[in-house]
Amino acid sequence: MQAKTFDEFVKRQTARENAAAGKTVDWKNRRANWLSDLSGLYSSMEKYLRPYTESGAIRIERSRTQLTEEYLGTYEVDKLTFTIGQDKVVAKPIGTLLIGSRGRVDLSGVRKTLRIVYLEEGGPAMRIAIAGGGEAGGGEEVAQASRSMVRGRVDRAGWYIATKPPDATVIAFTEDSFRDAIMEVSSG
Repeated sequence: MQAKTFDEFVKRQTARENAAAGKTVDWKNRRANWLSDLSGLYSSMEKYLRPYTESGAIRIERSRTQLTEEYLGTYEVDKLTFTIGQDKVVAKPIGTLLIGSRGRVDLSGVRKTLRIVYLEEGGPAMRIAIAGGGEAGGGEEVAQASRSMVRGRVDRAGWYIATKPPDATVIAFTEDSFRDAIMEVSSG
């Protein structure tokens, strides 16, 4: 009886491995999408601050920084520094291979750091499936549940400002939420 159970176990495990091997990730495309998403975020930031940059009240400086991520290697990205009076606020990319989001940029000032995350429609969710039957616990799925990992509405794929987990709350990245975030992280 034990050998039969072990045989079934080995078959399930190798079937999972074979299924996973069929789902190869195009890492070059993944990095290109991340860089495109990041470029779009930076364009929005610059657009939202344009009246202030044109008047000279805010300066925006781009500088290069390196990221190293498993499967993507080491690559260069821009970070933005916003100078408002004596304050500096930095938008620094963290990466794309993250749990719960397709990318993250930290917005840091003297008071705190906020996370700006790229979420898919519906946001990150925890999915639980319970299987029953058989001595080894394998068998058919008998129950399943899903719960959002964030509070807030994620009605479209895009950038969101998020508080830190475990009780993360998100709001859409808009002109108003971005300006509010700058005020929240800076000394003003």
